[in-house]
Amino acid sequence: MAGHSEDNVFLIGDVDDDSEKLAIPLAQQIAEQSKLKNGRIDLWINSYGGYTHIAMHIIELMEAAKRQGVVVRTIVPGLALSAGSLLAIAGTPGERYIAPKAEHLIHYGQVGSLDQTPQQVDRSKDYKKRAFKAIVDHYKHYSNVPDLEAKISDDGYFVHSRDCIRWGLADKTTDKLKLEL
Repeated sequence: MAGHSEDNVFLIGDVDDDSEKLAIPLAQQIAEQSKLKNGRIDLWINSYGGYTHIAMHIIELMEAAKRQGVVVRTIVPGLALSAGSLLAIAGTPGERYIAPKAEHLIHYGQVGSLDQTPQQVDRSKDYKKRAFKAIVDHYKHYSNVPDLEAKISDDGYFVHSRDCIRWGLADKTTDKLKLEL
């Protein structure tokens, strides 16, 4: 299974179709946590990546939680690759953790299509450009990676935890994480 939840703690592995099953428990927990004085949701992300559209769905829920005053802590114990990185950087500023030896992978990702006509090729090309721009905009919104577009174009740009913190992909290492279950 791509993800699992236990009250306000969510484990996220690869971002795939199973990850959509986290949407309802996450939305329910946002509602519960928003009633508390110090509401919080923890997302433990250890992911090889996956589907951008599903990551964006979860990010919309994360943003809804933050608007309702719920702290969204993201914790990366090992890897936050591709769609996992998109999720990890969207946590509450100051509450995005990464293990000292963990890494992110930033890249455009893939956009597939099954074009069969010249008109479909044109539409698909426009969609792909918008999708790639959305990835760049996402990283620009949540981080300050220098020379972002060159790094993201590498299609395999691994970012060590120390650079994740320097560039705003994470805020603190997990040795500063206070676990409260």
